[in-house]
Amino acid sequence: MSAKAVLFDLENNMPTAKMLRDLVQHYPTLYLFNCNGQFAYTLEDLTEFAMWVNTGQVVILETAQAKEKEFEYAVVVGQLMALLEPDTHVEVISAAKTSAVLIELMRGSALTCSLIQIQDAAEISKPKYKIPSLDVIQSKPYLKMVKQYCDALAKMPGKPNTIDSLKNSVMNILQVVPEKAQHLVGMLINLKIVKRYDEQINFRKKVLKQWALLHLEQDQAALVSSSNLAQAVELLQSSAELASSVPDVQQAQDALFKDFGKIDPVQLEVAKKLRELKNDKPKDIYALRDLLEQMFPKADVRLLLKELIEKGYIYWNGHEVLYSHEMFLN
Repeated sequence: MSAKAVLFDLENNMPTAKMLRDLVQHYPTLYLFNCNGQFAYTLEDLTEFAMWVNTGQVVILETAQAKEKEFEYAVVVGQLMALLEPDTHVEVISAAKTSAVLIELMRGSALTCSLIQIQDAAEISKPKYKIPSLDVIQSKPYLKMVKQYCDALAKMPGKPNTIDSLKNSVMNILQVVPEKAQHLVGMLINLKIVKRYDEQINFRKKVLKQWALLHLEQDQAALVSSSNLAQAVELLQSSAELASSVPDVQQAQDALFKDFGKIDPVQLEVAKKLRELKNDKPKDIYALRDLLEQMFPKADVRLLLKELIEKGYIYWNGHEVLYSHEMFLN
């Protein structure tokens, strides 16, 4: 297992002594920096803080003030390259809007890292749009399609400005049937990515940017949203405690997935049987349910239908069942 370290960006993000105390129990080294060059603690807390610095549990990184954030972050990254052991994974906690630049520099320097992006304390009271978590997006086919569309849309010079043009754009970019495109248009509106005025629309730039910046690839730095510093510290503490009890976690996973082997082969057989029907597949959801009950009398048909819908094999628009192109392949 690779070593782990925590990097605190102190700009508008000052951890309490208790937060640091909770983390030094689980992480060998905490690295702190502030591009503004400021640091403030009570005298009582400074005594304990000084002990951590003397023992090397807390390391304060030097910073250089510059017009460009890239130069300031480059100084920090250079020190990390010299101080970190090979293969150390760095958990970065930052409230700075430019933290993505820091992550890119670290990754470009072959440092593995994850970013826990928290809100600036001064902005927490302001309403923010909350997008689904990375795990939720990855587990839901339609949310993954929304993410794919946002990625493509962020690179487009011109954007749709009516409902019809948005539907056509979704169909062209994602290569989906009109019914699926209509469903995705509704999701874009419900997720606050698109704002509708009758037949006219516009895009909320900040929300679209949030979706476009979210990295789904496993080899990229993970982005975790957290509303405040206390939650971020709890997240790191829980992660460290779980890592120290791997056998218990493995047992829990074994129990969680004990029925997976029973369900998944049935799903594969369902897909095979439906493909064999070709153009005679049931269009009515209840007819499909009855057919599955006949084909698989021992299976939980409601669960099968739910899995087929969530995995994108079928789509029900409220009137008829639509089948994905995979269901027509031999």
